[in-house]
Amino acid sequence: MKPAGNRHGTLGLGLAHIVALSLFLCCCHNNQNRLSTEPVYYTDDTFVHLLDISGNGISMDAPQHIDGRYGEKEFSMDAWMRVNDSLLSLVLFSSFGNTLAEVTYTRDSIRFNSTVMDMGKIKAEYIVADIQLCYYDMAVLKPHFESYGFTLTETTDGGTMIRKLSKGNTDILTIRKTGNTIKLNNSLRHYSYTVTGGQV
Repeated sequence: MKPAGNRHGTLGLGLAHIVALSLFLCCCHNNQNRLSTEPVYYTDDTFVHLLDISGNGISMDAPQHIDGRYGEKEFSMDAWMRVNDSLLSLVLFSSFGNTLAEVTYTRDSIRFNSTVMDMGKIKAEYIVADIQLCYYDMAVLKPHFESYGFTLTETTDGGTMIRKLSKGNTDILTIRKTGNTIKLNNSLRHYSYTVTGGQV
């Protein structure tokens, strides 16, 4: 996911990377991040800021299951997601039901709590950014990303919705949604995951 020697790649940790780290990091931490407005770098030198939580038109409060890969590492875990016009919350659980991490994004704060992850290396903005790309409406997403110079498209193939994010000639990620299953593949950062469960 991170090209050697680039600080932006260090920050570019999508949801899959977060989940993978929760399974493989041995050090323990308990921390709560301050309000942050840090940009999300989709390439090493281009970024966007998060969309506001309000006005997303989503109402979700449902369990989910996540299977994915980061590099050569595979992972599988459960999650609970809540999204509405005042809150975006994701809680990650181990196979034993223990809470590994919780991300909360509101109108005036973004927080990331964990007992197993290195909080100095992980940014909540990258988790929220993936969620917004997967679930927010294109009418909101497209002009936002285009204002930063990205190209975001959405097409359908049978019963599958396909979203593609690119910058110039560089393909960044693809999202495929079929029924209650979402598959995200970030070809630039080399991670992918499938989310199955309650959907919008």
